[in-house]
Parts: sequence; structure tokens; C-alpha cells
Amino acid sequence: MSRILFFLGIFAVIAICWTLSRKKQELSIKERDELEELRRNERGRKNAAAVIGEPMEKCEECGLYIPKRDVVRRGSHTYCSARCRDAAAKRE
Repeated sequence: MSRILFFLGIFAVIAICWTLSRKKQELSIKERDELEELRRNERGRKNAAAVIGEPMEKCEECGLYIPKRDVVRRGSHTYCSARCRDAAAKRE
């Protein structure tokens, strides 16, 4: 009988230690949400780094590179401003 009680006691101690160690390692709901938010932000930063930037074009008069959306066009020529466009027109 004493052997059975001894082994039951050892089993109980092991079960209690295992349960306590699991509780220490378990994340709360708030911690899980924070961890998931950090992971989403990290993925977002990686995707944003790939998207940063836009197409550029070179001004035919002064050689300045400007965003394609800000280009001043005259026919098939591209310029950075009306001043460069007019200067090129005077030279022609």
C-alpha cells in the first residue's frame, strides 16, 4: 500500500510541476493579440518597402529626374518644368 501511495505522490508532484510550467509558457489573449499585431506590422513594412518609389523620367533640357506624374510634356518630349520646356522650344 505504501508503494502505491509513494508512486501516486510522485505522479501528483510531476503533474503539478508540468501544469505550472505550462501556465508560465502560455500567452494571455492580450499577449497573443500584441504578437499577431507585431507580425502584421512586420509584413506590412516588408510590402511597403517593395512598393516605395515611383517611375521617374529625365528632363530632356536639364537632365533632372522627376516623378512621372509631375512631368511637363511637349509632344513626345518630357521636361521638369515649363521653364525647361520653353527653353527647349527657343533652341529649336
